[in-house]
Amino acid sequence: MLAPIRLVKGRWPSFITGPLARFVWVDPRAVLDPDVSADEFKSAMSAVHVGGTIKITGSNRHPLADALLTESVDLRDSLIVDIGASDGSTSIDLMDHIVDFKAFVIADLFFTIKASKSWRHVVFFDEQGECILIVGNWLLAWPSQSRAVRVLYQPLIARARAAGRPGQDVLLLNPRVRQRMADDPRVSYRVHDVFTTWSGEKPDVIKVANLLRRLYFSDADITRALCAIHESLAEGGHFLVVDNSRIPGMPPRGGLYRKVGSGFQTVACTENIPEIDDLVASVGAPVQPTA
Repeated sequence: MLAPIRLVKGRWPSFITGPLARFVWVDPRAVLDPDVSADEFKSAMSAVHVGGTIKITGSNRHPLADALLTESVDLRDSLIVDIGASDGSTSIDLMDHIVDFKAFVIADLFFTIKASKSWRHVVFFDEQGECILIVGNWLLAWPSQSRAVRVLYQPLIARARAAGRPGQDVLLLNPRVRQRMADDPRVSYRVHDVFTTWSGEKPDVIKVANLLRRLYFSDADITRALCAIHESLAEGGHFLVVDNSRIPGMPPRGGLYRKVGSGFQTVACTENIPEIDDLVASVGAPVQPTA
């Protein structure tokens, strides 16, 4: 990450924040507010970097990709799993376009972090105890992204880790998602690693958006995840992959694939094919001998 220290929005005069707009961030401490709005929560989540990925989220991000699924597959009585769903905002978008599903599971490896107050700052830790974010009234910083930042903030981090300060549990689910789960028993969330096979009833649909990216993982690791997804799906089940391209002007790319035998068969793709379409096609293909 460039500039692992940023300015907190609303705290600095405009003559400073104007020229430095790209380095000004919404205060992530909003996730601690029990009355935070869905939009405020989504904005705050973009500052959470955990497990090597960024918790960027938002509503209506995948309309074209989701349409591949809703227009091609009869989803009535389906078990749908959305892996790497971040705060669940895009999961709600997909649910709203399905008439009658059996169950919908919002899945992610990182649903909880901890927050501790220290010297007028809030220090956020992942479940392994690593400091992932520090927020004060004027600045926010990512110690995991810079050795210099870690050294600078070490006294504050150490104080937050002090004995008897376990920290507040923070559930990284959007308020709108929490309300939907309270109102609809078919909707739940579950901690799941995309590299492992789904336990329990095999899903009819697995969606993975903006997780299996060459930005984050090697081709070997992505292929390993794809094999776990293939094994997880019911026979004839469908896999929807989405990636938000970094190419200016290009909408999110999506691909819908059906589990057939030991591999995947393409059902439909957006105009621009997904980044890992070639890796999906390679699942189950015979391994070519090396020379």
